Amino acid sequence: MCNYQTLYHSSNGYMIRCPHCKGIQLAFGTSVVNLSGDEFFCFADMVVRMSDHGDVHRELNEKSICLPLPADHVMMLLTPAELNRLSHMVQQVQALLRTYEILDEASNYTPGE
Repeated sequence: MCNYQTLYHSSNGYMIRCPHCKGIQLAFGTSVVNLSGDEFFCFADMVVRMSDHGDVHRELNEKSICLPLPADHVMMLLTPAELNRLSHMVQQVQALLRTYEILDEASNYTPGE
């Protein structure tokens, strides 16, 4: 059984991680997705890229964006506004996870190596 660490929590959803196996659970809207660390970073990069290059002519509240997920034949269907909120969420978690990596490296550093 994993002992989860909260990485993000708001009215939009949450992200938790098992510090041991590094598995991440993303809850957003009505979707809950379990991702490995590598899958999360790949997914987050795609979300941010899609959000940054979104079609400005789309209706903000129209479900028109399909995000593929690691599971076969499974996608998230989002509005542009939801995509922007998800992008904000994953960017914050990416920054936090990178900070944890730096701290882990620093704590394992041995002078003279």
